[in-house]
Amino acid sequence: MRFTPKNRVRRTAAAGVIALAMLGSAGCSAVNDQATTAQYAPSDGIVENVGDLQLRNVLVVSDGFGEPGRLIGTILNDSSETQSFTLAVGGSTLPWDLPAGEKVVFEDEPQEKVLVQTVEDEPGTGIDGQLTVNGESTGLNIPVVNGDNQDYAPFLPTSAPTAPATDESTVMPTETATDMATEPAATETSNG
Repeated sequence: MRFTPKNRVRRTAAAGVIALAMLGSAGCSAVNDQATTAQYAPSDGIVENVGDLQLRNVLVVSDGFGEPGRLIGTILNDSSETQSFTLAVGGSTLPWDLPAGEKVVFEDEPQEKVLVQTVEDEPGTGIDGQLTVNGESTGLNIPVVNGDNQDYAPFLPTSAPTAPATDESTVMPTETATDMATEPAATETSNG
């Protein structure tokens, strides 16, 4: 087989086309970072590790503008010892003692344990918070959401705890003396 200059040009051109095709099939990842490798919070709340505590989806539900708020989210203790910590946010300092390997789910706690007194910020922004563990404080920017999203609406703080609603179909009325006085008296009839 003879190699002529014409064949060399064709081979070089073919190699160039193949190289361009390979670069094109590599897509944008050849020059840009892949979005799937970036760590991010997959929800509205913050995801952060502070010492041995893992904060997962922590946020405040509030109408903002001076109204109270409620913390939701989870904090996990990833250590072999009880962690005592405080979370200061919106004029409230919330203390916790979290046993080793345990977690606190704010949604499951009574409102008074997770109540933020005042949220001056508007929903869609963040409120400054401070997590203090073993004397070390870490600043947090905790997102504020309102009840427009149906998932968060049940967590808007109420002014006072309310009694659970009763189903009226299961409530049996009681007879009172007034009811009995207005009922016609039963009369006996005799046959004979």
